[in-house]
Amino acid sequence: MLKRIKRHQARVGMFITDIEDPLRDEAAPVRSFLLKDEAAAAKVRASNIISLVIDTRRGVDVGAGRPHPDKRESEASLSNLSRPFTQTEIEEALQTIEQTRPLLDTLFSNARLNGKGTFEPADRAVEQIAKSMVTNPAALIGITRLKTKDEYTFLHSIAVSALMVHFARFLKFDEQTVRVLGVSGLLHDIGKMVMPDALLSKKSALTDEEMAEIRTHPVRGYELLSRQGDMPQIVLDVCLHHHERIDGKGYPFGLSDKQISTPARIAAICDVYDAMTSARSYKRAWTPAETLRMMLKSDGHFDRHLLTQFNASLRASFSPVPPKDRRNAVRAIQ
Repeated sequence: MLKRIKRHQARVGMFITDIEDPLRDEAAPVRSFLLKDEAAAAKVRASNIISLVIDTRRGVDVGAGRPHPDKRESEASLSNLSRPFTQTEIEEALQTIEQTRPLLDTLFSNARLNGKGTFEPADRAVEQIAKSMVTNPAALIGITRLKTKDEYTFLHSIAVSALMVHFARFLKFDEQTVRVLGVSGLLHDIGKMVMPDALLSKKSALTDEEMAEIRTHPVRGYELLSRQGDMPQIVLDVCLHHHERIDGKGYPFGLSDKQISTPARIAAICDVYDAMTSARSYKRAWTPAETLRMMLKSDGHFDRHLLTQFNASLRASFSPVPPKDRRNAVRAIQ
């Protein structure tokens, strides 16, 4: 049985099949390994890894042995952000996704075939997403969490765009900037469209050389988008720098702190948040509260002030709210 656990729960005898690490691209498989001794387990607990996936059929479970102590966490500050959706909300969210599909298909196809990324179809797609995020934010994000392997890039792009739109509005950015940030989220991974299919679909562990090639996707995306004369600078910046980290351990340039722009910091948060809350065939999705707790504990990965604000933005609109009050709740934070 595969089980997703927190980093601090790692202990001797566990068989690790996957890790959650903002530095690691989703396309890069992890070589399975057994935690054979306490030194190995302690190294995992002290690492920057956010979470692990263990196979309890091939190693010990969380309940085996004495649990590793964890710091006291404040549950009050990170309430459960999940809630049921009405049928109308589900239908509206699905309609938004289907309206954006042909636009993204055209956009991604052009990237693969012609090596170009155009602004206009991306902006039209974000127009649909932005409208949905005014009246129906939680449902759209909730539905995009259910990603199959074939749909992952498509739905991840929509989700990151929607999260960036939502967060930018919470931060009271003007609507033009909100739209551009939405386009940035939509195109942040476009560099993967020109990566070799064999590399992206490889099931076994990547070699060091293959990993290095995977990590060129921000630069490839930037080069692709730069060929379009009307591409906003914010979009180019986010595409190139969304894998940078505040502590300088990101890629492709190892930028740190003030070298990283606010849009790129926002994108890094939204990108990782969606990846961790997404259901995959081999692991359950973390709840929003679990994800935010782990992101807040990951020192050096994210801008702490923005991450705290991001948490507040989700609690403001994604927490359970009676249906008749949802539109007023959304208007209140704009």
